[in-house]
Amino acid sequence: MKHLCCYLFFLTGVLGIFLLNSCSMCSNPKNEKNVVVGTNMEEPDMESIYLKMGEKVIFALPTPIEATMLIKNWGVPSLELLNDPANASNYLTTVKQAINLGIYITDMTTAGIYQQTQTVLRYKEAMQLLAEALGLQSIINLSSIHQLEENIENRDEMLQIIANIYSFCAEFLSEDDRNFYALAMLSGGWVEGMYIAVSMIDENLSSNDERMKQIILDNKLTFDILWEALGNIKSIPDDAVMILHDMSYIANLLGHQSALLASTPMVDPDNNIDNITPKFFAEVKEHIILLRQHFVKN
Repeated sequence: MKHLCCYLFFLTGVLGIFLLNSCSMCSNPKNEKNVVVGTNMEEPDMESIYLKMGEKVIFALPTPIEATMLIKNWGVPSLELLNDPANASNYLTTVKQAINLGIYITDMTTAGIYQQTQTVLRYKEAMQLLAEALGLQSIINLSSIHQLEENIENRDEMLQIIANIYSFCAEFLSEDDRNFYALAMLSGGWVEGMYIAVSMIDENLSSNDERMKQIILDNKLTFDILWEALGNIKSIPDDAVMILHDMSYIANLLGHQSALLASTPMVDPDNNIDNITPKFFAEVKEHIILLRQHFVKN
């Protein structure tokens, strides 16, 4: 259980890079901390080792400023891509509430990047509704909401507040021994970010070749940690099995053998992470879209 909390800690940091990708105040520290091991050489301090692994993943990702410039050069995503905040009250199971909390916070961040302030406020309400259903009132409290509203015109401050809320929610769920739901929330955030990105790319245009590679390779780093953390969950709710089955196909496409389910989908052997062709990107895109449809379905 301790190891899983470590996974959640640095996975939240990785996903936070997406959430803060337009925060010009942010910097990407390059000084790595020393790994501390226990005095018993046969029993190393696994928490420190996992944190070190997480730091290396974060350092490998683009800085927030680099990510901002990349996304801005792609143009503004259609707000129709985002999950309608009116759907929030329709999510009745804990799994769907956790997944869509991650989705809504990602959508709110996307709206914030492009300074769609009224849209941000609509997603704030959806986020509050799901957070309260998950027992996160102490995280999404009046103070944080007022702070968000007061800074609605200040993009950098607003995105920092949203990122803090996101991180605190994941941390609270993991500390409250609801580790699967913390991972469900992070999965929703990852899928939504990936869904928005792939939807902005036409794989049939050769001018998008580099963007396709960037999307796949950058997001694979985060998915690797997410999938490994999911593999450490010992008890999976019954209504989450189909979600993991859908995610297992993405895992196989990105080079993982599924250890979560007995039956794993087959993938085209000609498509692999070392050969990001338009065909391969189209297959990843297709299954990200399908997975996202399952995530937002009532």
